[in-house]
This record gives sequence, structure tokens and C-alpha cells, in this order.
Amino acid sequence: MPKKGLVAGLTLFLLFLGAIPALSAGPMPQSILGVSNDLQAGQTAADTPGYNDYARFIAGLKCSQGPLAAQQGSRAWINFARTMDHSWERFNQRQLKVMQAWASQELSGAQCPTIFYPFSGPDFVNMFTLFPQAHTYLMLSLEPVGELPDFSAAQAASFFPGLQRSLYDLLQLSFFITPKLKASLGKHDIKGVLPVLLFFLARDGVRVEDVRYWVMKPEGTSEETPATTVPIISGPGDIPGLKITFVRPGAGEPQTLYYFRFNLGNDSMQQHQQFLTFLEKFGPLTTFSKAASYLMHKPYFSAIRQFILDKSSYVLQTDSAIPVSYFDPSAWNLQFYGCYKGPIALFRAHYQAELAAFYHASRDIRPLPFGICYRHRPGTSNLMFAAKKTGLAHNNAD
Repeated sequence: MPKKGLVAGLTLFLLFLGAIPALSAGPMPQSILGVSNDLQAGQTAADTPGYNDYARFIAGLKCSQGPLAAQQGSRAWINFARTMDHSWERFNQRQLKVMQAWASQELSGAQCPTIFYPFSGPDFVNMFTLFPQAHTYLMLSLEPVGELPDFSAAQAASFFPGLQRSLYDLLQLSFFITPKLKASLGKHDIKGVLPVLLFFLARDGVRVEDVRYWVMKPEGTSEETPATTVPIISGPGDIPGLKITFVRPGAGEPQTLYYFRFNLGNDSMQQHQQFLTFLEKFGPLTTFSKAASYLMHKPYFSAIRQFILDKSSYVLQTDSAIPVSYFDPSAWNLQFYGCYKGPIALFRAHYQAELAAFYHASRDIRPLPFGICYRHRPGTSNLMFAAKKTGLAHNNAD
């Protein structure tokens, strides 16, 4: 997710900031009362939680055994779990189930082995809801990688309220507000995106098998170490990241999520050709982009715009991503959903007359039953699904 200017951040902050649900004492959440058959995925020692236990504990979901199970009686965790049970259920009913039903109908014909999500922040949940069966997910943004929280010193008292604040905007609006997310990461023992990603993975019902720190060196070599160890220290020119392996319920094959901390501006793209070569090995890509701050409308983000157009077989995006004028009708089939009301006031300079003309003239604008991106209320949002007429050669990488 890109950096926004001070005015942009303050405007969105005032526009969307709401009261945080109170973490007061209350009834024991169902996630604590329920019985879990959870195994100790990634367990290496009796005093080391498994990765799946970490994910469930961070998400406010019960661990049946292991070191973290003993901490599920803390007031901070109980309050967090109770609040998240309620918030997630509302989010699931209002947003995720509607998105799942829409995607099963509108995206079912697209073969999507790799999902590429630039300017993603830690927003795993929207991507996974729309594309649950991909082999590989590639997320790129500027937020730090982070590390597994250390709960051995009773840090839950500050960790869980901080995590709740970090999640609030996405659960209410379907996107993260970058200045607020940036302010929350690095505080309250949340040192980056890893805890947020684990929260979404657990709440999405998958089983986390492995978590590794990942880094690419300037010469193009990459290194991985287990996330239960000390994080890899990144040097000048290094690209840090995460590699998370997980399994959906009923699925036979594991899926892989990569998160990379990477600047998608033209200068950075030019300086890191070895990283682009690495990404290309996962092609052909299906690109998903929303809440991208209209950066790919600007000339200094032309490289990532062209990378997407060259390397993607499909693109699912809101108007905040690539301007529709860059999709050559001779190369792409375009399907539009919802309605185009133009950008919100903060981004009014990026109004697309050509996109408005498509919506005005086309007789095949399909409904969009959920809200997404900056116009997050149902009935105000838009999506475009672009399918390349000539497919790319498939060369999937592990």
C-alpha cells in the first residue's frame, strides 16, 4: 500500500475514523468455549507454539493445547476474542459471503494459478475471498514485514488492543487507511504485517503450516529462515519478505502466500530487475488491485502499470488502479460491474471520462452486490474484469 500525503491521510482519517469497540469484560466468546481439534502445525518443541497456534491465538480463536493455550484465560485475550467474534461475523455476513457468491459466478471461468496484488498492504482477506483456489499469492507494499509476537512476557495487554485498532478500518470499510495503518505498525508490539496476515489466515479458516522470513539480495539470490528464529537482517538493496504456506479445509495441496516489502515506483523497479525476473517466473499472473490511491495514473508509476499489462492474463480492479484507457480493446475483453460515480473528493483529479462513457453506453454492465475500495458502500462501487485475448505462456514457480 503506497504512502499518501499528509492532507490525504488527514482527510481520510477524519472521514472514516469511528469509535473503537470497547474492550470491556463480557460473556465468554464462542471461540473460547468451543472445542478445537487443532494439531500443532510447525511445532518444534514443547515450549514453542506451532505456527497454526500462533495464527489462531492472534485471531482470538482457541488453541486446544500448547504454550499459548494457557494464556487464553487472560482478560486482554478474552476481550479481544469476544470483540473479534462479533466484528468478524458482521464483516463475514455483510461483505465476505456476498463477495464469495459473486466471485463463484463471475470469476469461475478464469484460470488463476497466481494472484498478484500490488499496493496490497496486509489485505489478504479480500484477495483470498475473491480467489480462494490460487496456488500462489504475491502481495507487495511498503509496510514492514514484522515478526511473530512474543507473548512470553505478558505482552498481550498491549498487543491485542493495538491489533484491534489496526484491523478496524478494513473490517468497517473493506480497505486499510495507509497513514493510520502506518501509525499502528511498529507500536503495541505489532512490528509489521505478519500478525495481521496470520489473523486473516486463521479467521479465513485455513491451517498455517509454515512461516518463513524471506529476503532477496541485490545479486538476485534469496534466503529463507523459519519465523520462530531471529528475523533476517536486511542490508542495503535487500528486498525483505515473508513466505507462508497454508492449507484450506478439504484441499489436498498447500497454497503459498508471499509478502514483499517493495517500492513500486519507477526508480525502484529499474534498480531491482532481478526481483522482477523472480516475479515473472510465477506467470501468467492474475492481478487484483483496489484502494491503490490512483498511483498507476501517474507517470512515475508507469513501470508497474506496464508490468501488469504485459504479464497478466486477467486483471480485476477498481478505478483506483490502471486507467481504462491503457487497456487496448484489441488485446483485452472488458467486463464492467457496479456503477462509476467518479473518485471521492480526495482523488477528484483522477476522474476518467472514458470509463464514465463505458458505463453510460454499455448495455452489459453487471450488478456488483457489495462495496469495495474508497466508495465502499454497496451501490456506489465499481469493478472491471479484463481478460487478455492472447494468453501468456504458463511458467509457474514454487
